[in-house]
Amino acid sequence: MLLTSKEKKHLLKVLKRDQYKWFQPQAEKEKSKELYDKIKQTIRNEKINEDKPSSKL
Repeated sequence: MLLTSKEKKHLLKVLKRDQYKWFQPQAEKEKSKELYDKIKQTIRNEKINEDKPSSKL
C-alpha cells in the first residue's frame, strides 16, 4: 500500500496529536513518536530522491 503525500501529512498531524494525549501509556506515545519520525524521514528521502532535470547536455 502506498500513501500519497496528502495522506502522509494527515497521518503526521494525527500522530503528533497522539503524542500529547494525557491518559495514554508512555509506550503508546513512544510508538507514535517513532512512527512520526519514520514518516518524516520518508518524506525527506522522497524530496532528495526526486528526479531532477540534468544540467549536463
